[in-house]
Amino acid sequence: MVTSRTSKGAVTRHGFTLIELLVVIAIIAVLVGLLVPAVQKVREAANRMSCSNNLKQIGLGLHNHHGTLGSFPPGGMNTGGNGTRCYTNWAIEILPYIEQESLYKQYVQTAFNEDAVNRVVTQTRVKSYECPSDTLAGKLEIPASGPHQNREWMHGSYRAVSGKVQNAIGWGVYDTFEPQYWPGGAFNSAFRGVLHGTGVAYNGVTAPTAVFNGQPVSSMGGPEKLTDITDGTSNTLIVGENTFQDVTRRGTFWAYTYASYNQSSLGPQSFHLNNRYGNGTVGSGCFTPTTQYGDQLCKRTFGSNHSNGMNFCMADGSVRFVSTSVDINMLGGMATMARGEVAQID
Repeated sequence: MVTSRTSKGAVTRHGFTLIELLVVIAIIAVLVGLLVPAVQKVREAANRMSCSNNLKQIGLGLHNHHGTLGSFPPGGMNTGGNGTRCYTNWAIEILPYIEQESLYKQYVQTAFNEDAVNRVVTQTRVKSYECPSDTLAGKLEIPASGPHQNREWMHGSYRAVSGKVQNAIGWGVYDTFEPQYWPGGAFNSAFRGVLHGTGVAYNGVTAPTAVFNGQPVSSMGGPEKLTDITDGTSNTLIVGENTFQDVTRRGTFWAYTYASYNQSSLGPQSFHLNNRYGNGTVGSGCFTPTTQYGDQLCKRTFGSNHSNGMNFCMADGSVRFVSTSVDINMLGGMATMARGEVAQID
């Protein structure tokens, strides 16, 4: 600041010089540059912790369901071959155990998941199913495929682990009834996860009788019990994060049972752990020229907006943060529940 003295001794102030102002602005810019990343890190740490708490609540809900009804819920209840309408799923069935019983009572079990009578439930926002870092939280959207009746569904951030991709013939996954892609044309239960697709009677709905490719839908089996997890509950994945920043219609819809929209399987390629669906070009995300089976496995991946990884709930109810650089074969071994792999990550 420049000052001067008059002939009578009075001090006159002329304000800051341009150079002084530029120096102050430069200092402020440096401070902001230092503070913003720190604030972002704090915010992300808080979001990650909140997300972890959501998964802990989900894990507790799954165990309370097991304690009350004697089994975990189905990942999703199928009625026939891929493309047909479905019934309930794991996220709907644990609503009473995550303080959402009134919402659960509005779901009509004997109606199809896609029927208009269940629209209130399928379009409702459930905060426990939303990661704070998920940019799709609270968004209604029409899913990219399936018998959704061209209606909007509410996004979510978490998918059940239906198992490990069995890719000897095709994308052998257990979220939907596609026996033509199962080796030998038959469901191999060794590759199933705790919350896989089912095809038997459940919760007042009679068993489907459909036969596709020579296999009955009942071959998918029914809900699993804790005693069925012979690989160990602390080493078995049960629910994980999934979101896409680009092709949002392929993201997670918590109440949409059909195929891969609320269940995923662990595939054989590390870059499947991605929050970008991709468009078939190099570096675009999961779906690239080197992705096996086109985009089929990208429909069934895991990923988050957290830095360098995502949260998973284990079958014992604990939660782990898994790095995107994890050994994908080891992680895939943790997606199965009774295959006998010695699979454990730090």
